[in-house]
Amino acid sequence: MRIAVLQHLLRADADADADALIVSATRAAEAGADIVIVPEVPSVHAGPLLDEWWQRVAVALPHSNVLVPHVGPDTGSVAFAADFERFGHVAMLAGDAAIDPRVLEMTAERDTDVVVLAPRSESDLQAEALLELAIAMSLSVAPLVIVVETDGAEPGSPGHGGSAIVYLGQVMAEAGTGDDILLHDVDMPLVGPEPPQSLPEPAPILAQRLATHGGRKLDVSYFADLT
Repeated sequence: MRIAVLQHLLRADADADADALIVSATRAAEAGADIVIVPEVPSVHAGPLLDEWWQRVAVALPHSNVLVPHVGPDTGSVAFAADFERFGHVAMLAGDAAIDPRVLEMTAERDTDVVVLAPRSESDLQAEALLELAIAMSLSVAPLVIVVETDGAEPGSPGHGGSAIVYLGQVMAEAGTGDDILLHDVDMPLVGPEPPQSLPEPAPILAQRLATHGGRKLDVSYFADLT
């Protein structure tokens, strides 16, 4: 199965976002992608363009499955799972759910084949820490971990890139800055790590984010851990 993951550079208006997403998704389908994973872009997926955008997707990609992990207009924690033909049992962890140890534990307990992370990183450092977490998750939670993100946001706002395809501890494809299309072929069914490693703990900068969003103060022994 050929997987495509899109990274999207945020545009100045909704129409430009919608057009760019369709162009990238079409290119991925033309490259033979069986499934195209698209980041949720609020101007398109949380606005009046949503129905029209999906209609355009149906016309442009008649033979590819398109998946958009839902996050919503804020960084709220969203987690859900679904079974996809040929793709297996997929967990989609969005916002803070992507870095919540309790959610990761529950996901590991459900024999998950694929984890799709849409964390909405708020800085480049968060994005880097997310990739390290994804690598560890591919050896403990599920063999295939996908990070799908937008890029181009100001510090403190969601959208700092870091999209990647990780399989059994190896980064198979990693996005640069701006728009990018990641492609990777995987043999199905997926085979999990044997034996699985212990569940990872999010890096301090991600733990700080969880604490801040939860109205808590993170207890750290050394402030440099948060930089």
